[in-house]
Amino acid sequence: MIRKLLSTLLIGLISASTFAQESDPLQKFNQFLAKNLKYSSELRSEKIQGPVTILLSIDQQGNLDKTPLLLGGSEELAEEVFQTLALLKDKETKALFPNETFGKEHLLTVEFKIVENQNTGFYIPERFDSESKVLKKLNQQIQENPYFPNTYQERAEYYESTGQNLLADLDREKAKLLAERELSQVMVVGYSAIHKKSLISD
Repeated sequence: MIRKLLSTLLIGLISASTFAQESDPLQKFNQFLAKNLKYSSELRSEKIQGPVTILLSIDQQGNLDKTPLLLGGSEELAEEVFQTLALLKDKETKALFPNETFGKEHLLTVEFKIVENQNTGFYIPERFDSESKVLKKLNQQIQENPYFPNTYQERAEYYESTGQNLLADLDREKAKLLAERELSQVMVVGYSAIHKKSLISD
């Protein structure tokens, strides 16, 4: 299995040090993603976030083959990924990928995440969901993107904590299978400001 890299791309601040050392076979590809992936202010203002999983096909020569296909997640967020991958169209890309990826299909997951700026001067208590709400939320996330291994792993942990060991094992197997087919997994973090006025009632 190709060693994957979970990279965090900060909007307006992208550092090459975020990525693995030179021994990482996908270093150049992940650097390309770091340099070119965007998270538009429109999507962030509308609170659109979550993982999108794209099917990539690499031909025998190491070049991207066919049009990338959205498998799961938001179409709006996927468009950000498609625009980035379009920069590689009709270009030789074998230098970006290790030889063992040639002639195969792979999953590419980009998780877009909004971090609320809570520097407001007000204390905001942390909320804890009930067990039923946790499971409902995980099920909804899997329904929106059934190709994201992390959510299956989270649900497996939930099942294990509630004594449902068989369901936990099944979810772990699903997570493992999907992770083995991933070319890379990247996180893009965007910041959304919370205005003080919105926390004060009239």
